[in-house]
Order: sequence, then structure tokens, then C-alpha cells
Amino acid sequence: MPLPNLIHPCAIKVSRLNKASTYYDEDTREPIQQAEHYSAVTVQGQVSWVGSVVAEATKGGLIENAQGYVLFRKVDLDAASFMIAINDCIVQMGHVVSNVYVDKVVWLGHYPDQSGPSLVKAFFSDRSPSKQARA
Repeated sequence: MPLPNLIHPCAIKVSRLNKASTYYDEDTREPIQQAEHYSAVTVQGQVSWVGSVVAEATKGGLIENAQGYVLFRKVDLDAASFMIAINDCIVQMGHVVSNVYVDKVVWLGHYPDQSGPSLVKAFFSDRSPSKQARA
């Protein structure tokens, strides 16, 4: 079987969570305000927005939410010596600057000649957009 191709690939910049330099609250074991990330790695991926960017009115004001996924080929991730993981920040998708985080990772494309999965589907969404630094 041939290696699967992406239909509409574009450059995706992803930065991994840097737990060592992130300040954590001792009691809750959660990052305080903004988690630190490493410098961005660029990998080819195919973006799919599940829905459009939705504005939601809350007591605290207007919040924009975005959800979707990026499909990566495992070969491209291996070539960049990078594996996508939960809590990684997707900094840029093509020419669109973003500030979304990976929530879920699904392995796909288990072809017999690939010795395992050949595609990685990384679902993303906004996380407290009002508390994040500007992209």
C-alpha cells in the first residue's frame, strides 16, 4: 500500500509545552496564568475547522471559541523529530496566526505495510482565550 497523502497540506507551527520552566501552583498542581512553551516546529498538516469561530456572550463579556483538527502524516512528524501531544499549542496554520491547544490525539491509517499508524489527528480548541497572551 502506498503512503497516504494530505489533500490540502499547509505549514503548521506547533510549540510543545515546557513543563520545566512553567510556574505551578503548589496546591492545585496547575500552571499559573500562562504555561511556557518551547520554540515552534513547522510540520505539514491538513486543517479542518469543525465549526466556524463562534462568538459567545457570557457575564464576563464576549468570548470567541474555535474547534477543529489538524491531520498530520507520521512520516512528516518523524522527519521533524516531533510528536504532537496533548497541551501543545498550535501557533500558526498556514497564514493564519492562532492560539489554540491540542485536546485529543487519535492515531489513524493502520496499513499493513506501514507497521502501525501512518496518520495522526490532533483535535484543537481554545482555552480561556481572555487569559492567554496575544498571538
